[in-house]
Parts: sequence; C-alpha cells; structure tokens
Amino acid sequence: MSEAGIGEAGISERRLNESERDDVYTRICLAITEAGPGRESLFLARLSLLLAEAVGDAQRVREAIEAARFAETP
Repeated sequence: MSEAGIGEAGISERRLNESERDDVYTRICLAITEAGPGRESLFLARLSLLLAEAVGDAQRVREAIEAARFAETP
C-alpha cells in the first residue's frame, strides 16, 4: 500500500511501497544495461532531470542528491 501525506510546503508526498520500489529499481537497472557501456552516465543524467522536473521542488531534489551521494548500496 502506498503512503501519502502532506509535507511542510503543502506538497503531496506520495511514497513508493516495497513492490513499486522493487519494480522501479529493476526497470532502472535494465535501462542502464540497455544504455550500454559509456552511455550509463548520460542515461542517468537524463533520468535525473526528468524526475527532478516531475518532483517540481528544487529543495527536495537537492536533498535527494545529497541522500544518494552518501547512501549505502541496497
């Protein structure tokens, strides 16, 4: 079941459930593989920009970037 709430800025914060997260992770991994050697970074940059636009909140995007920089691998 998805979690939802309203953040401090009044923005709806929908969270992925475990199944959704697993599906998205798998799809990203497959897309990185399909991008091929030497194009992984370009794919990830494009995906990141598209997702940042979807989030629509620069501060949340900055926080996600910092979280990703220091995250341990799953």
